[in-house]
Amino acid sequence: MRADRDAAFTTEPGDRRPEMVQASVVKEVGRRIRQLRIARVEPRMTQEDLSERAHISVSFLSMIERGERSPHLETLASIAEALQVRIADLFRSGEEQDGVEPMYRPLLDACRKYNLGKRDVDRLVGVVRTMFA
Repeated sequence: MRADRDAAFTTEPGDRRPEMVQASVVKEVGRRIRQLRIARVEPRMTQEDLSERAHISVSFLSMIERGERSPHLETLASIAEALQVRIADLFRSGEEQDGVEPMYRPLLDACRKYNLGKRDVDRLVGVVRTMFA
C-alpha cells in the first residue's frame, strides 16, 4: 500500500518532492509578507501593527514571516487586507508584480492605496506631463 501511495508522488529526475515544494512556498510567502510590510512608504509597518490589523498574534506573524508556519487562506486574506494588497501579491516576487519595474512600484502602490479611479489617474498623468514638459 505504501509503495502505491509513494508512486503517486513519484517525480521526474530533478523534480522536488511535494513536501519540499510546500516548504519552499511557505518560506517564500513568509518572505514576501515581510518584504511588503517593510516596503510600505508611510508609515513603516511593524510586526505589531500588522498582527493587530490582521487579528493574529505577533509570534504567529513572526513564524509566518520566517517560513516556520503555513497560514490558512483566511489568515492570508487578513494579512493581505492589512497590507492593502491583493492576496495574489503574497505569492509573487517583487520582480513579477504586474510586470512593473521596481522604480514605478511606489507610484502604483500609492494609486491602489488611495483607490484612485481612471479619472484620478488621468488627472495625475496630466500633472506629471505639466511638471515635466
